[in-house]
Amino acid sequence: MKILTLLFVAALGAGVAQAAPLKKCVDDKGRVYYGDSIPPEVEAKCRSSSEISSRGLEKKKTTHLSEEEKQALADEAAKKKEDEQKALEQQRRDKALLLSYSDEKEIDLARDRNLVAAQTRIDGIQLRINSVQGRLDGLLKQRNTYVKRGKAVPEDLQAEIGGAEEEIGKFRDSMTKAKQAFEEIKARFEDDKKRYRRLKGTSPATDNAF
Repeated sequence: MKILTLLFVAALGAGVAQAAPLKKCVDDKGRVYYGDSIPPEVEAKCRSSSEISSRGLEKKKTTHLSEEEKQALADEAAKKKEDEQKALEQQRRDKALLLSYSDEKEIDLARDRNLVAAQTRIDGIQLRINSVQGRLDGLLKQRNTYVKRGKAVPEDLQAEIGGAEEEIGKFRDSMTKAKQAFEEIKARFEDDKKRYRRLKGTSPATDNAF
């Protein structure tokens, strides 16, 4: 039950003993509430709360954060944790980098091995594209023959053409990804070399570019 400040002061002046400490709440607009309990609708707006002893002393003061302030603190804590995890991951990668290579030439050799494998995949996909394209060209010639003669194109021939075109489309998607992987390998090893130099305190060496 809320008690007006005036009544509260009068009660203290008369020496009324309190069976339990009164509660005090200051809401988000600076208004003060007293009572043996704070109503939920008022408590939700409290920016600070405390207990008032029978002697009129304030104790157990607690500051309440708004939802925005709570969210800001939560975001800050999450960002700090993320930064710490990134720092630990960078330390792990640095250690692995130093243990994996004794100099920059070894990094170049590892890069080239990976690039050869990536290029082999690209070449293999291109061979498949060429093969299917040759088959598709033959099917298209057959269709053109039917068209020139004014005859209906057989359904099975049209289906083969559609299948070949779809197959080439898939191989081209694979080619795009394979070429992207090739470039990512170059970028990754270049980043590793730059990081290696910083860790070792060395100057750039001449690269044996692939």
